[in-house]
Amino acid sequence: MNSLRKTAAAAAISLIVLAAACSGGAQRPVFNKPADADAIKALLQNAAPLTQQDGIAAAILLDTTGSMSDEIRGADLTKKPKLRIAQQALRNLLQQFAAFAKKHPDKKILVGVYEFSTRSDQPACRQIFQLAPPDPAAAEAAIQALKAEGSTPIGDAMIAAKRDLDATGMSRRHILVITDGENNRGYMPGDVTRVISQEPEAARAAVYFIALDVGAEVFDPVKESGGLVLSAQGEQQLADTLDYILTGKILVEQPATPSTPPHPSVIIRK
Repeated sequence: MNSLRKTAAAAAISLIVLAAACSGGAQRPVFNKPADADAIKALLQNAAPLTQQDGIAAAILLDTTGSMSDEIRGADLTKKPKLRIAQQALRNLLQQFAAFAKKHPDKKILVGVYEFSTRSDQPACRQIFQLAPPDPAAAEAAIQALKAEGSTPIGDAMIAAKRDLDATGMSRRHILVITDGENNRGYMPGDVTRVISQEPEAARAAVYFIALDVGAEVFDPVKESGGLVLSAQGEQQLADTLDYILTGKILVEQPATPSTPPHPSVIIRK
């Protein structure tokens, strides 16, 4: 009997080793938190009532995890690291925000840029340009210094950014996430989006996801919870998609569902 048990145990170990080998053996461990709407609501609470003011506050969240060092097709058809492509996209986005703000001095616009990834001695979500009037020059050094490392805490980053948006008191709030992978740390983005979508209208933020070089279906829970999910498979498509969100959603204040046709290269998750 002991001999049979040892044989069975050895077979089980062999199957586990084989499964690891077949999956590449390099999968990162997943430490997602279970869905807990009450816990997420508590994290989103600000300490004091806020004074509301008319204006736009937008938080741009960029994935800086290890996989962002992988290469994809650039606009010139050469291969480039995804992070490098995203850095240029951030620069362009801030320049567009700044141009709009200059053209419309009567409108109050605040933009914040965040990076998210796990780092041993830092929070999962790090503000690299605080919510303020758009200033591409002031953000340049921080954008240039970004590096790809760590795992993917998307939901936790959304919570941190939403708290900052709420602290502005702006009447129109937006969370834009650019990511190339699934959440594998902390709260799931679909759960966070669901809680945000159930907030009172005055406190609610529109949520936009760009799935960069990853299947948009990964973020179906975000879409089902009220977010807009778009796909971008290269540098040009990322630029077109960001332009669509900025000029077709954020700056014209349309609902977070498409009502006008986007650029032909923009892929919307149906």
